[in-house]
Amino acid sequence: MPPETKTARWKVFLGYAAFAVVAFVFGLFVTFPYDAIRGRLVTEAAQAGLAVRIGSLRPGLAGVTATQVRVSKPPQPLSAEVVAALASGEGNVPGALELGEPLMFDSVAVRPTLFPPGVAVRASAMGGTLTASVGGLGDVKVHAEADGLKASGGNLPAFTGMDMEGEINGVLALTLPKGKNTADADLSQADGELTLDTKGLVIKGGKVSLPMGGGQAVPMDLPRVTLGALTGRIQFEKGLGTVQTLRLKSEDLEALATGTLKLGKKLEYSEPAMDVNVKLDPDFQKRLGILGAGVTILPPDKKDPSFRAARLAGFLNRPTFLPRR
Repeated sequence: MPPETKTARWKVFLGYAAFAVVAFVFGLFVTFPYDAIRGRLVTEAAQAGLAVRIGSLRPGLAGVTATQVRVSKPPQPLSAEVVAALASGEGNVPGALELGEPLMFDSVAVRPTLFPPGVAVRASAMGGTLTASVGGLGDVKVHAEADGLKASGGNLPAFTGMDMEGEINGVLALTLPKGKNTADADLSQADGELTLDTKGLVIKGGKVSLPMGGGQAVPMDLPRVTLGALTGRIQFEKGLGTVQTLRLKSEDLEALATGTLKLGKKLEYSEPAMDVNVKLDPDFQKRLGILGAGVTILPPDKKDPSFRAARLAGFLNRPTFLPRR
């Protein structure tokens, strides 16, 4: 009679542990509140004036990941019926005409953070990566970084109305005084820094509304424009951003900016007050046609007459670009 064999105790424990992990993951996927999270995200975005469409949601051990995410700015506030359709992910969801052209994200992962308490976000989009974190026991600390984003990706050309290519990189780090809660943090009193480092920017064509004089922006067809590299650093103190350096340079043009950017309680109400010097390549200026002729209205810069002198003012959502006096 063959001797009885006993399974090693460690193997039994390992088997039970593996079964427990599999059961936990299976239960998490089955019972995860997908609909509640989708509804909350869509509703909060709608209150902020945005339309969010989510392809799918899946849980992780430390957070949640959404895939095929589309974010747009509707021309009009969304009706309750449209918000309900977006929240359910089903039904008759309007298209770009009502919701606006969206920015597209392949995936967006959100997880809580402990030090400091808050939330961290990592998105795959436009062929690169966007990361952001918001947290703080007292003041609200915001850190966002764009790494290797392609200007031709993520439906950005349709979103902006310009067919573009190039690589976008940048870092924004701000500390906002906290109000009664995190949502009341005051952007207009923020301290921090914005740095930009883009490469190979080219506008291949499209339409854009340009502010002319003090009047309304005028829609115009854009020719091919090689923007090249955009680099800059703006330092913020109590909401007032001082331009340390801001330069755009390519074989077609060169532009330098100095001055300030006063943050508003909402970003679109921030106020630039910048002196901008512009120099166009003669051949490029001829190709611009009426736009190139418009640059000649600007007076020569007093320190370097090879540049034309302008003043950028107004608000970020309604800028003015005037001859500098």
